[in-house]
Amino acid sequence: MKGYAGQILKIDVSSKSTKIERLDEKKAKECIGGKGLGARIILDEVPPHIDPLSPSNTLVFAVGPLTGTRAPTSNRYGAFFKSPLTGIWGESYSGGHLGPQIKKAGYDAIVIKNASPSPVYISIIDDDIQFHDATALWGKTTAETEEAVKKDIDERKAKVMAIGPAGENLVKFACICNDYYRQLGRAGAGAVMGSKKIKAIAFMGTREVELENEEKFDAVVKEVLNRIPKDGPMTKYGTPVMVNNQNALGAFPTHYWQKGFFDSHIRINAPTMEKEILDKNKACWNCPVACGKMSSVKEGKYKGTVVEGPEYETIFAFGGLCEIADIKAIAKINEVCDNLGIDTITSGNVIGFAMRAYELGRLNSEFPMKFGDDEVVLKLLDMIARREGLGNVLAEGVKSASQILGLEDIAVHVKGLEPPGYDPRGYNGMALSYAVGVRGADHLRSTAYAYEMRGVADRFAVTGKGTFIKNLEDKLAVIDSSILCCFVRDAYEWDDLANLYTYATGINMSATELKNAGARAIDNARRFSVREGISRKDDSLPKIFHELPFSDGSSRMHVVVKEDMERMLDEYYDARGWSRDGIPPV
Repeated sequence: MKGYAGQILKIDVSSKSTKIERLDEKKAKECIGGKGLGARIILDEVPPHIDPLSPSNTLVFAVGPLTGTRAPTSNRYGAFFKSPLTGIWGESYSGGHLGPQIKKAGYDAIVIKNASPSPVYISIIDDDIQFHDATALWGKTTAETEEAVKKDIDERKAKVMAIGPAGENLVKFACICNDYYRQLGRAGAGAVMGSKKIKAIAFMGTREVELENEEKFDAVVKEVLNRIPKDGPMTKYGTPVMVNNQNALGAFPTHYWQKGFFDSHIRINAPTMEKEILDKNKACWNCPVACGKMSSVKEGKYKGTVVEGPEYETIFAFGGLCEIADIKAIAKINEVCDNLGIDTITSGNVIGFAMRAYELGRLNSEFPMKFGDDEVVLKLLDMIARREGLGNVLAEGVKSASQILGLEDIAVHVKGLEPPGYDPRGYNGMALSYAVGVRGADHLRSTAYAYEMRGVADRFAVTGKGTFIKNLEDKLAVIDSSILCCFVRDAYEWDDLANLYTYATGINMSATELKNAGARAIDNARRFSVREGISRKDDSLPKIFHELPFSDGSSRMHVVVKEDMERMLDEYYDARGWSRDGIPPV
């Protein structure tokens, strides 16, 4: 069986022991890799109803059969776990250069169990797996940790994933960083890693990824490359191109979800970013798009800031929700989040939530927390990461913080996960996608916004949306199992994905079988969440999206009609073969 490394590395950090489990052909075809394999492992090995931050949780890092190959964007890896933020299924993905090193070291997945009694970091260099004392690294930023680990193991070419102070302090939305600027951002993977007292993991491998039929594989790769736009908007501007697009559609979440249009968006959009802070494009391993943007602040109070980004989601979270009308300040906020190891989407949401509560006179604070104040944002980020004062409450995320503070009526989240930067009042497809998202409000498990904003699908239609979202999710589940970048999803047709799998592994795979594998991955992730208590009642949106229409923008006067949501849910469940209560078949 080629394409795969053929091994799953199991690590018990309590005993500092490891063992190898073979990945057999049956499981490989059934799960593909990445999300599919992670979902199977988490469903099988995480006991029901455990505390996500207890040693009983399992943390899985997985790659796919296309990782490290010549398939465009085959650089990614995923993390799979029970989320401490939501209490249900957790998944997150990151690009950069680390993913291929996991495969080259000889592993399709790393499965981490239990917890170390004291801080450790792990080095995985081919078959040489070592545990190192990380006491001296505890308290360091993610960037400092990455540098220190490379120096300590004397391997500058090693790729390192690390947590920052937020992960150490079990902030529920702490992330894991790699390549200095890339993150496993959502759902709190960094807190799970911190609960296991793992500060970092370094990877380096010397194995080459073998393919069953290189000539046929390369022929498909050539076809895919021809479909990827050269010098398109993502190459020129990166994801910040969405700032103007979403404001034009009236779907740019602003003032903590009170509005869909930011009057000062031209101060934080892609052209302003290009003019004021952009230095150069940056690509992940084997990516022809190069959507990454290396930026630096050359003057003003944040002079010296260096960051890859900001990405659109960071700009929306702080520029929109918190109304920070300064791209240089957002770059600084981004840099601080990276170093502390905090997800920017949840951070912007939870700080916007606090600002809105303060504005309403329902939250007392030792200092003013007004919208538009970048220094307040930076102060709160530090308090959150160190769990000091109000930061200790906000570190729980919007859902739990709102329960603690008695502010559930203004909290915006789905199943405990705060929404990203596409207001569902502007997209019925995104409304349904957020509601049924297996990890909570999610834009990347369907990317419906990309089709609705371009008019490929009517953004306010109801009939057909359930099947539409189901089909998008199935393809993205295969992308996340292979693992590839969702930004080039349309360049990969179903036959391309099936053929690449076949030519890489030597295991015959049809497009239909691949679609079924994608659906199976979603079913297994859903089964895990159902086991933890999720059902139809949780596939719903915050009331603000049903009750508060926008007063301006092209989505003005629109809300998500509850009856329409119920119709879309029924159609979605029927398309998936789930019960009307949202339960997959046994």
